[in-house]
Amino acid sequence: MVIVDTTFSRMQKLVKKELTLEELEQVLADMGMELDDVEQDIIKIEITAERIDLISAEGLARAINSYLGLIQGYEDVSVEKSDYEHVVEESVKKVRGFTRSFVVKGLSLTEDSVKTLMQVQEKIHETYGRKRKKVAIGVYDLNLLKFPITYKAEKPEDILFVPLDMGQEMNGIQILKEHPKGQMYAYLLEGETLFPVHRDADNKVLSMPPIINSNSLGKVSADTKDLFVESTGPSAEALDHIMDIFATMFADWNGTIFSVTIKDENEEVVCPSFKKQEWTITAEVVKNLIGINVTTKEIATLLPKMQYTVVRTEKDEIKVLVPSVRTDIWHPVDIADDVARAYGYNNIIPHVPNLSTVGAMLPMNILKEDLAYFLVGFGLIELNSWALTNHIDQYEKMNLSEEPHVKLGKDTQDSNLSQVRSWMIPEAIKTLVANRSSEYPQKVFELGICVLPDDTKDVNARNVDKLVCLLCEEKTDFTQIKQILDAVCKFIGVEYVVKESKHNSFIEGRMGDIIVNEKKIGIIGEINPQVLDNWDLKMPVTALEIDLSIISEL
Repeated sequence: MVIVDTTFSRMQKLVKKELTLEELEQVLADMGMELDDVEQDIIKIEITAERIDLISAEGLARAINSYLGLIQGYEDVSVEKSDYEHVVEESVKKVRGFTRSFVVKGLSLTEDSVKTLMQVQEKIHETYGRKRKKVAIGVYDLNLLKFPITYKAEKPEDILFVPLDMGQEMNGIQILKEHPKGQMYAYLLEGETLFPVHRDADNKVLSMPPIINSNSLGKVSADTKDLFVESTGPSAEALDHIMDIFATMFADWNGTIFSVTIKDENEEVVCPSFKKQEWTITAEVVKNLIGINVTTKEIATLLPKMQYTVVRTEKDEIKVLVPSVRTDIWHPVDIADDVARAYGYNNIIPHVPNLSTVGAMLPMNILKEDLAYFLVGFGLIELNSWALTNHIDQYEKMNLSEEPHVKLGKDTQDSNLSQVRSWMIPEAIKTLVANRSSEYPQKVFELGICVLPDDTKDVNARNVDKLVCLLCEEKTDFTQIKQILDAVCKFIGVEYVVKESKHNSFIEGRMGDIIVNEKKIGIIGEINPQVLDNWDLKMPVTALEIDLSIISEL
């Protein structure tokens, strides 16, 4: 949940039409937002987290003006050319690789607008910026700087400056240990031998991103007229979006925006770019997704209400330009949703589909539910383990080399989660490990989903329904786990054979592939003692894992 804190009187000035509080509440609801709280003149507006362009009162007013037809589409921001340069050295590329910046002049700031600026900055840090990991923003008094600004990486002990809200000079290491912001965000520089730093032409430190700004250069007050605004992060595209949003806000504050040229060894980039995305959507897609009978012409009149610029319409197709501040447009579905908002969700009349079918459980879910009841009756306890796991548990502890799997991105909050499970037995073994102090025998099963890479699917992956059974006790052996397999296959109604094979997680000669209709549907056997040692399990374990997805296709 993201809250825009502002006043009703300010919104009345920004919206190009006189609105009552009730009318403002209604238009916000029509756009998919909520007037969250009203206390005299102070109002709080809840916006959707993906609409980061609405995080300031000015951005929100722009959207309302467009929605009400008071402006057409998105009003472009004028950018003056300049000779300001921001140099990126190669040393910082492996630490926090990108930066973007611009200059704004002629602002008439007040204490309230300075407070608003800080609030917007921190809200972007916490939401779109993923707690500064994706985006960190710095704002400075332009008149205290000398260009060019250099973005580089240095040894932390060589980065000496007085950080914001501190009265003494500190180096990079001291800041991470002693400054409140350093302690809060130290993990973002964990393991780095060099820290990012911004310096001006006189070698003065502007900031040590993404942690803290300089107290002398990065403190903005109501007396500040001209600003230098920068951002850093691992994604140039994300920084471009954020700088465009900030430049738009300052332009709405009647500031004049000046471009900055960001230079490195390979390229020059001008910021802010305000580079619009080009999309094409068809009327058929819109009608199918939101269930209203609208023509191409009608869609073309609705889209400008949501700040799109319609370039052309041709038969069923509508070509549009999406403002650079719209970070939420990823798929035609997003554009269709905007058409629905412009049309008005309250204007969409619900219809009961003319279908003769009756709702029921999917065959696979029926099978899994029946198997769960059967195995509980057979004396096994049902598990429910996590689908997210890591390479060590899935492969190294199981004596396996890496197999095809779906990896997670580098932005995961938990370093122990690096992939989605590709097979179930290791995750079930974790339960045995967690219950080593409980009495034996321990007989468990789980019906769950694994995710495997698949280039034939639109998401490049597919879900696989599986059954895993583990027996953990002093005298468990292949015969005992095979009895479970016999019962399961008889219950399902399939005939199988076990073909001896090799698998590093199992004892050689004591495991095999489960074959049904000449197709391998799973594995069964006694777990290798080395694997048990890797998991620090003292009792023998036998296991079987069956791919129910294959069985359902037979």
